[in-house]
Amino acid sequence: MFTLLTDLPSAVLGFEARGKFTAADYETVLMPAMDAAIKNGPVNLLFVLPEGFHGMELKALRDDLAFGLKHFHDFRKFAFVTDDEAMAALTRNFAFMIPAEMQVFAMAERDRAVSWLQA
Repeated sequence: MFTLLTDLPSAVLGFEARGKFTAADYETVLMPAMDAAIKNGPVNLLFVLPEGFHGMELKALRDDLAFGLKHFHDFRKFAFVTDDEAMAALTRNFAFMIPAEMQVFAMAERDRAVSWLQA
């Protein structure tokens, strides 16, 4: 399940993923919020992955890749917040593939991630 985070400064768009991320979550939560935010210019994105995330459906993964290619240059900064070392390492290893600045933060550093996105 994907949740839009509403407790963030206006310069930051954030999401949290729990359980399994479905294509319906992508189409009803992520895509509309991202499309609206991108209209105002490059986005500073916070993605929080707490304990309990169980992956993505294949269609959701396909939708995510298509959206990422379409909006490749629409991101200014990306902060990935997780204590899952495997996901953190995967994110760091593929950071070179996106033109946005990117950093990985531990769950205890969520506030620091939001501050970094606003800087």
